[in-house]
Amino acid sequence: MRGALVLDCLERAVVEVPDKVAVVDRHRSLSYRELAESSDRVAGWLASRGVGTGDVVPVLAERSVDLVTATVGVAKSGAAYAPVDAGFPARRRSSMIEQCRPKVILAATSNDDVDVPAGDVVRIADAVSQGGGVPAEAATATGLDAVYVVFTSGTTGEPKGVVVEHNSLARLIDWHNARFMMRPGCRSTLMAGVGFDVSQWEIWSALASGATIHVVEDEIRADPEALLDIYAEQALTHAYVPTALVPRLVRSEQPGSLRLRYLFCAGEKLHPVATAELPYTVVDYYGPTEATIYATCRVLPQQREHARPSIGHPVADTEAFVLDEGLGEVPKGEVGELCLAGGGLARGYLNSPKLTARRFVQSSRLKRRLYRTGDLARWLDDGTLEFLGRRDDQVKIRGYRVEPGDVEAALLKLPEVRSAAVVAAGTASADQRLVAFLVPDDPDTQEDELVADVRAGLQPELPDFMVPAVYRVVTELPTAATGKIDRIALRENAATTQPARPDRKGFGNETERAISVVWEEILGHCHFGPDDAFLEVGGDSMLAASAVQKIGARVGAKTHIRDVYEFPSIRMLATELGRRTSRRGAVTDGEPVRELRRDIALPAGFTVSGEPEPDALARPRHILLTGATGFVGIHLLDELLTTTQAHLHLPIRGAGTALATDRLRRLARRHRLELDFGRISVYPADLPERELGIDEADYRRLAEQVDLVYHSASAVNFIQPYSFMKRDNVDGLRQMIAFAVAGRTKPLILLSTISVFSWGHLFTGKTWMREDDDIDQNLPAVSTDIGYVRSKWVMEKIADLAAEQGLPLMTFRLGYATCHSRTGACADYQWWGRLVQTCTSLRAIPDLRELREGLTTVDYMAQAIAAVSRRPQALGQHFNLVPSPEQAITLTEFFDLLTRHCGQDFTVLPFKDWVAQWEQNPAAPLYPLRSMFTDDMHEGQSTVELYQNTYRWDTTNLQRYLVSTGVREPEFTPELLNRYLDHVQRNQEIRSDLASDT
Repeated sequence: MRGALVLDCLERAVVEVPDKVAVVDRHRSLSYRELAESSDRVAGWLASRGVGTGDVVPVLAERSVDLVTATVGVAKSGAAYAPVDAGFPARRRSSMIEQCRPKVILAATSNDDVDVPAGDVVRIADAVSQGGGVPAEAATATGLDAVYVVFTSGTTGEPKGVVVEHNSLARLIDWHNARFMMRPGCRSTLMAGVGFDVSQWEIWSALASGATIHVVEDEIRADPEALLDIYAEQALTHAYVPTALVPRLVRSEQPGSLRLRYLFCAGEKLHPVATAELPYTVVDYYGPTEATIYATCRVLPQQREHARPSIGHPVADTEAFVLDEGLGEVPKGEVGELCLAGGGLARGYLNSPKLTARRFVQSSRLKRRLYRTGDLARWLDDGTLEFLGRRDDQVKIRGYRVEPGDVEAALLKLPEVRSAAVVAAGTASADQRLVAFLVPDDPDTQEDELVADVRAGLQPELPDFMVPAVYRVVTELPTAATGKIDRIALRENAATTQPARPDRKGFGNETERAISVVWEEILGHCHFGPDDAFLEVGGDSMLAASAVQKIGARVGAKTHIRDVYEFPSIRMLATELGRRTSRRGAVTDGEPVRELRRDIALPAGFTVSGEPEPDALARPRHILLTGATGFVGIHLLDELLTTTQAHLHLPIRGAGTALATDRLRRLARRHRLELDFGRISVYPADLPERELGIDEADYRRLAEQVDLVYHSASAVNFIQPYSFMKRDNVDGLRQMIAFAVAGRTKPLILLSTISVFSWGHLFTGKTWMREDDDIDQNLPAVSTDIGYVRSKWVMEKIADLAAEQGLPLMTFRLGYATCHSRTGACADYQWWGRLVQTCTSLRAIPDLRELREGLTTVDYMAQAIAAVSRRPQALGQHFNLVPSPEQAITLTEFFDLLTRHCGQDFTVLPFKDWVAQWEQNPAAPLYPLRSMFTDDMHEGQSTVELYQNTYRWDTTNLQRYLVSTGVREPEFTPELLNRYLDHVQRNQEIRSDLASDT
């Protein structure tokens, strides 16, 4: 009956199938005739108490025949019913009932001891026996009247009532029943909790079609095997289960006598499941209560593989929009807030006009009333929606935004894991970590063995910041009354400290035991042994800084952050600390010169077999750019899109094309760049791997198609030793050189660093370094500099070696990209950005003489690289991409400018006094880099101190090739400095992860 209300459809079923069973629970059943008579009596009893249109009647209930009777009876009275689960805590029940301001309360529960607020309470059985049928004069509900009020907590924890009208419910039921063939003879479940709006869909979709409702018993609601048995025994055709149960249910043995046609799920994001062998169709529904139960629907295809999930298309007359913060539509593929429109929108929140106005908005641009879901989504190429989680569910881990659902999806792919949930623990952004709760597939699996297997399984699937730091093995995941995973309970569990390890078995001596105590305190778990590596059991750069400080205090030996990398296990670190004496001395971690020289080697089989295309530089058609998610890289991407007609091919580290593309889009928005994504192709990659870690067919095609290569990618880390930096930087460059000569020969534009000159002035005695000077003369300094500088020196030497053998090469040595001259955006996670944050916070700067970083703007760098690299004559040249000597400023001069133009006052402190202001504070931006300021690297000086009296860098080549290009050096004007400082002060949040593309 298209367009009819659910009560009209029920009346038709009573006429057509009066003797068919309408609802059955473990105790009794009612036919359609009996249900009509009982519900009429309830409606009559309510009318005798003055209840009618405009009233709200709380129905305190369990899932039962009585619940269905009460639901229909209240609807017939013209009032709205408000289902209240009798199993809810007393305080929550009271809050819900009080908000209804009821004249009467109906009770449909077997528990006589359930407390309710003072009021007129009657049991359903009494209302049926006392009622006399619906009076003729009783008001009949219209489509615009409220049919029910369902309470939802959202993120506040406090229940708020959502008022849904008859028309809204009717259009969903009508659409669903037509789409999924609900008709007389069908048998469906009442599985959802009483207070969950899905139960309203279960009740009315059956009653409106003349089908039979089977009330699922509480004892089996969480048991997939028992549910399948019930489906078979009761010949059910349509069934609902909470999303969390779907993976287990579809993997279970399916009874041969199943008549099930559709398995519906809702409530949470459905991770990919294999459905090829199922005798029924899985249907994934999505929808907030405020949009009347369901807003979108996806019918899962019969498939074996794990396909990319979506939430499908809007249902009925629902319209879905993905909008930005200003309620403007975002382009397809971009992430925004999912907003809904159409006849499914609720009237609003009960007794809460301000909240209603805030969440239900009128869009003048779209000319529609919208509900703002608070959920993140994007349109996929096939026209379906991808649900990315709630905006308030996203967490920042080491500076990266992480959706815990993505981590859960990776966990559920592992054969060892039956079910999983991931939450964030910790309060401050610098302290947050991911905690994974695991239900093992084999309950007899040893906990430590399971955690080790899971860690190993996640390593190739997720970037390190998405790998959980802590694992809790549980027998079952807690569920709320709605059937959803109870994430509040999980967060409370995650916030508690695990019981301490009862013994230290396996740790050989007192030093090992002492280190294990610190690890357990820092990591928040004890799933490690004496030979496990700190970084592989949940450690990271920020935690390493805290760990070495506590280990040093506990053991009584000098420790350094780099010790975590060079001696990664407890056993190795304890052995090293045992060797050390109490005297202070220079940190002896420098690789011998011969080791760095040994790594200057080209990829196996390197041969330059031809010349590049004649227009490869001037008019490239296809460009491959690495490092596009770095600060310089993304601005170079923008410049290349602006100044060429080329298509840009971007290898990006990520778990898949969608994740990598989304990362790029987010960064573009952060830096206020409008990139032409129609000219961009993204490839999930791992550059040090063979063929860049991308798909073999893509690699071969790109080797023949690409005209020009820009290599901007580089791991930037100021504490990791060279041995850790070597893979990403040195091995990565070798693979890029191999790509440059694979297929047709392609010029390589290498982005290096001005730091390859290191603090060489202490050894050379020189003041200037020219662009064509041999960097070998600085090797004595490089060999004891930080691992990053050593790796960049080796990279440049390898590139020069390739050029000697015929590779077309151009090398740009970059200074520090302070900010963007127009937006002020900066890479404040790197050491200079952290230094500025620290100084502005302390209102003090260190007394460092003539310390230069080659400070300039990122847009100037990108423009200069793009302009010079168009010139074929520049091949074979090196360019110091730093300010000209006239524009170059030191650290002291930079802060003088901030004082002069930005109203900042700084006290100049002796270096060690300045360090003492923050070195014991884990929240300080420079805390993870403390070793750069405290460790004795050469003749009693730290790394930062050694960079005093830095070289002056000649830029003659650069300036010669920039003539007539229109590219001009920037000046640090008051306007530019204020934009930069505003950005720094808005982004004081610490990023603890130091590894990033440049």
